[in-house]
Amino acid sequence: MLNTPFPFKRLSSAGSERDSLRVVVFAIADYLFALPVGAVLKVIACPPISSTVESGIGMVDLGTQTITIVDLRQKFISQVQAQQAHQVLSAVDTSGRFLLLTQTRTGEICGIPVDKPPALIDIPLSAVRPVPWSYRQVAELSCVSHMAVLSVAPNEEPLKVLLLGMSQILADKLGLPGTTHQTLALGLTSGEQRQRFLRFSLGNQGSGLLPFHSLLDIFHLASQEISPAPALPSWILGFYNWQGQMLRLVDLEHLLGYAPLLKRQSRPEKPMVLVLELQNQVIGFLVAHVYDVEWQDLQQAQSAPTDFSPNKLLNFVRGILPGDRWILDTRAIAQTLQWQTH
Repeated sequence: MLNTPFPFKRLSSAGSERDSLRVVVFAIADYLFALPVGAVLKVIACPPISSTVESGIGMVDLGTQTITIVDLRQKFISQVQAQQAHQVLSAVDTSGRFLLLTQTRTGEICGIPVDKPPALIDIPLSAVRPVPWSYRQVAELSCVSHMAVLSVAPNEEPLKVLLLGMSQILADKLGLPGTTHQTLALGLTSGEQRQRFLRFSLGNQGSGLLPFHSLLDIFHLASQEISPAPALPSWILGFYNWQGQMLRLVDLEHLLGYAPLLKRQSRPEKPMVLVLELQNQVIGFLVAHVYDVEWQDLQQAQSAPTDFSPNKLLNFVRGILPGDRWILDTRAIAQTLQWQTH
């Protein structure tokens, strides 16, 4: 089913598996969405949806199993169409539609109804970019942090594909506590806990890990671009004009107990800013170097030694992975930022 012709354009990529992302692309209203291929269990003809609610959450019977339906079409069609769609909530027309089955990080199987057969394509990582923060707020795309901009043909407008994770959609729809955007790949169990991280320099020899799904942007920073902020902790450098909003800049290593990055004798010529969204806060973290993006199995993590220096770092660490990779606790970091700046 996934190899059927894509209804808009047949896309392809000659990139290797290392520099591309294989995804399943599907259309809803005027948007194109994509899920990692490992997160898609199956695509089937959509059976009758027995019930649904105004938010788009419903149920469908698949043999002996009843699963949750997340109808994204109700989120993106116009208000008039939405009112018409909600007039008959107990008998949703699914003729000619397809059901994309995926699995949340907790192992629950969920379905996304789509109007046309989805397509299997490779997206170059170079085409992936953050969705502007202000656009996400206006378009109510809180479940999407990144998109791919794909060239189709000369003189044609590029296609924009929104990359999403099923767990976050459910959290947004059902009002559950925030979950990671990582979905379970087919064949993985929840115990393996594989997650994708951005790795960057931390201290003299080690490296830090932050969840890749929280990353909105990366850019070089010149110190003269920082607007100072008096009467704040020394690890808050000031503010930076990012996409039209004043972004708070935090010296991440200094927050974790190391010497201030910009005051070292061996300070980097072009430090990097990592823009992350942590618990509804958009923060810019200044680091010396960014290394790569990598998958890690959290089962391999070990506890941090209690006698480590700087000792303050231990308050912000979830564990240590082989290769001196420190998994940072984003919840602890976000809470510290809230306490110190309010």
